Amino acid sequence: MNSKPRIVVEPPDSRGLRDVRLRGEVMGRAWSLGDLRNLLRRAGFPKGLDLDAGELVHWRGGGSEVWPDRPWRRRATSVLMAAGLLITAGVLGKIGKTDVSDALTFGGRAAGATFLFAGAVEMIAAISAFDYLGKRRWVYSGAAALIGIVIALALNALLLVMQIDAGEYTHYAWIWPTVLVWSFWALWKINPQQVWRTSPHPKKVATGAAVAGLLSLGNLLYSRVYVPYSSPLTLDMVVKFEEPKLNAKRTVLYVPMTVTVKNNGKVPLYILGTLYNVYGRSAAFTAKAKGIADWKADIQDSESVERNTRVMGYDLISSGEVMEDSGGSSLEPGDSVIEEKVLTIPADSEFDSIEGVAEAVAMRMDRATLSPDFLSSLATSWDRESLSHTEDAPKWVANPGDEYLKYQARLYYSNEILNATRRPRYATIWWVTHTSEFEQKSYLAATISLKNEERREPSALDWQETSTSYGLYFFSSGTAREPFAALVKPPTEPQ
Repeated sequence: MNSKPRIVVEPPDSRGLRDVRLRGEVMGRAWSLGDLRNLLRRAGFPKGLDLDAGELVHWRGGGSEVWPDRPWRRRATSVLMAAGLLITAGVLGKIGKTDVSDALTFGGRAAGATFLFAGAVEMIAAISAFDYLGKRRWVYSGAAALIGIVIALALNALLLVMQIDAGEYTHYAWIWPTVLVWSFWALWKINPQQVWRTSPHPKKVATGAAVAGLLSLGNLLYSRVYVPYSSPLTLDMVVKFEEPKLNAKRTVLYVPMTVTVKNNGKVPLYILGTLYNVYGRSAAFTAKAKGIADWKADIQDSESVERNTRVMGYDLISSGEVMEDSGGSSLEPGDSVIEEKVLTIPADSEFDSIEGVAEAVAMRMDRATLSPDFLSSLATSWDRESLSHTEDAPKWVANPGDEYLKYQARLYYSNEILNATRRPRYATIWWVTHTSEFEQKSYLAATISLKNEERREPSALDWQETSTSYGLYFFSSGTAREPFAALVKPPTEPQ
């Protein structure tokens, strides 16, 4: 009869796990006496087996009472390890899912697909962490967990740098430092050198971790510094007066006017606002040529220098939107809009000429997305029932008492990483009407700012960022001029 024990329980390893051998072959590993009994029962041994019977079970490095494992500590470590990986997976998944469908460039969408893949890797790493901190049934569980931790470290380190660089608080701001600290703890806990030693292919593990980290850093840097190729924004506006008509009594002059707006660039754009103004110029003819003092005064007043004409002033004849209710609409490359207006002017007006000009505020569509509530955000400077003035525009926009229409809507950045690390910006535009004893005029003013900060006057650096980062530009047409006398023509004599 063979007296050699059939079952051998090896000494606890550094984690408190004991190998169990049956006839020399490892049949499993046990954390506790109960775990050992379950292992033996699955192997066919009776439930009430006497484990202290020396002829059947041989204990090495301690008897049945030696089980160094602390289950609560091990489980807490596993849960904490998986939590950090799952948080990183959630961030990567949200960024990737949004950018795959909504990023404004092909590169941004490709980066989104990479983030989705990295998120899936983090999910696998979270599952692997439970196995690696447990009985390590999968030989690659340590490598998978290590790669996931490296990705989390690289991602959260750079996101934290971006958040600090922006100097702005967002709802995500607390995640980056928290998970970054977790990453260093996880690296210490998982012990990369041990993963290296126990992995069947250590070089592949090292390569996978390095590639994963570099891939995450590369995509984040791409999303941070990439600016779409700056194909210039070209919006052409042309104002033209057509053949005028007099009414039957020759007291009213009807002047057709067309305004053409065309996107001649290669970039689609948002139209935030359009405006046309038609002025009647009053001037006096002087037989005597003006002197140098009059010329200086004209130049100082931004008037053209005319030898025998003294400009008396300008009266606003008509003003309005070129493209009605078009705020927030888009204009694709090559698209054009032609609007026709009819000006009504008293035929006996004492104008020297009439002048028409148009202006627009546009924004590149490859830099940000404008929320669809732009047009419905209309606010006025007056009470809509009493029509009395209730609010002044910011001082840098208009004088106190000037009336205005205001539109505002949120901008969404070109990729989700910027949305996560930057506070929301808002595009605001004012259509201002200024009336005083000396002049009447209408004009557009616009800015991109943080919420409720549009009243702050933008600095030179703010304007530079507005054009560079968001592609906000102001456009105007050339001035169309017609002599008023040529418009009010005498009736043609019958032949």
